[in-house]
Amino acid sequence: MEAFLNKILSDAKKQTAVETQLLEDKSEVLDAMYETIESDNEILAQVKDLMCNVRADVKEIQPLKDSMDKIKTELNNLKKEIKKLEEKTESPNLCPTCRKPILPEFKICPYCGEHVKLLQERTIDIKEYR
Repeated sequence: MEAFLNKILSDAKKQTAVETQLLEDKSEVLDAMYETIESDNEILAQVKDLMCNVRADVKEIQPLKDSMDKIKTELNNLKKEIKKLEEKTESPNLCPTCRKPILPEFKICPYCGEHVKLLQERTIDIKEYR
């Protein structure tokens, strides 16, 4: 009987050692998982901070973008106006009545007979406009 009890106790000690080793292995895995979760939390906090910074930067940049868009629109309008003025000044030697090209030294349009004195006054007005 004593041998039987010693055998049961020995088997129990072996089982306890195996169970202890198994628990230690599982606790190592749980510790690794906990460390991973902690590092992931730190990384997520850093990402959250970065996102807040990016949002703040975007809010600062948005008015600049709006201003740039407004400036682009104004520049396009100015380009159109300059183009119109250039078109008008490229051939200032047009008869004011028939709009046909004439030489600057003409005082009377050879096509319609209009006095070209008005044309010279217009040219002066455009130059004063600049």
